[in-house]
Amino acid sequence: MLAGSHDVAVTRRNSPTVKRRRLALTLRKLREQTGLSSTEAARRVDHDASWLSRIEIADVRPHPNDVRALLTLYGMTGEEAEAVIEVARQAKQRGWWQQYSDVLPTWFTTYVGMESEASVLRIYECQMVHGLLQTEDYARAVFHGAPVPMRDGEVERQVSLRMERQVILGSEDQPALRVILDEGAVRRAVGGPKVLRGQIDRLLQESERRLIQIQLLPFGAGTGFDGSFTILDFPPLPAPYPDAAEDRLVYIDTLTGALYLERPAEVAAYATAFEQLCAVALSPSETRDTLRRIGQELAV
Repeated sequence: MLAGSHDVAVTRRNSPTVKRRRLALTLRKLREQTGLSSTEAARRVDHDASWLSRIEIADVRPHPNDVRALLTLYGMTGEEAEAVIEVARQAKQRGWWQQYSDVLPTWFTTYVGMESEASVLRIYECQMVHGLLQTEDYARAVFHGAPVPMRDGEVERQVSLRMERQVILGSEDQPALRVILDEGAVRRAVGGPKVLRGQIDRLLQESERRLIQIQLLPFGAGTGFDGSFTILDFPPLPAPYPDAAEDRLVYIDTLTGALYLERPAEVAAYATAFEQLCAVALSPSETRDTLRRIGQELAV
């Protein structure tokens, strides 16, 4: 189902990226509770020190048998251990996005995998409409105007990937979206007036849907933030998985890579910034009124 077609609800596709990250957090927490260093723990299950360190930062996907050995070392058995091992199996599966590996940079692959299974997305965009809310024409214009030139075939593959990402908005368990768009992002004539008008209509349509809140940060607010960012919340895995805590991270896109911030102080700073931006942005109803006016101006 492509974006804009909301007749049929679909089940969101599970993300091995999120499973690998949760597994990494759980194994690190269990090791730390035992008082073992990563070097000593790796040695006891017949691996070198760097092996476990890479697992604990979700850089590699461990074999389920190795996970079982680590859990035994950490004193975990029974249903909890089996739940962790099952997540290890799921983490080794291929993600749906790997069919786009020819145009998908490694650093963005991680984000797509996490976006696919987030429960809440808090998004601030200061330059253009976020990819989850873009029309095909707008997305195509974005890629044609990218700082790094792309061939036509690459552009179409990127557009297709972007539309595939939007499937989560029509899923039965779709994430909650709280989106703040700088006014400049919806006035910048990406693709020309006709394309932008279609994009404005799309934003109006999405703003009426459940679990989606869109706010404009107007020029008159006199404040802003000097870079786009996304805060992703992930739901806890169901029992008997041992780690029931919810977690979140911040994603920041750059021209040639990305930053993933996970330290509590870093995440808290961005969460505070987001709430402050919400407070000075237009309300959802005021945002719809403003979007309609912008759309009418484009129709003249």
